[in-house]
Amino acid sequence: MSVAFDPVLLRYELAIRALSAFDLAKRAHLSPATVSAALAGRRIAEASAREIEKVLQAIPPSEFLKRLIPPPPTGPA
Repeated sequence: MSVAFDPVLLRYELAIRALSAFDLAKRAHLSPATVSAALAGRRIAEASAREIEKVLQAIPPSEFLKRLIPPPPTGPA
């Protein structure tokens, strides 16, 4: 099974944790290509998505960055 992340939301989650795509790949033990695919909204393996989730759960967002970086819009455009 495969899943696709919302690329805008995933980039926001990285930004408020001060993580780069490379940092995420390294911490999740994934290839940079897999993280790049996730950031592009392409489907990735469910196991890879769980590894990304684990990293994001383990690193709390910075309250300072959350104030500086506006969250992505939600709902219909």
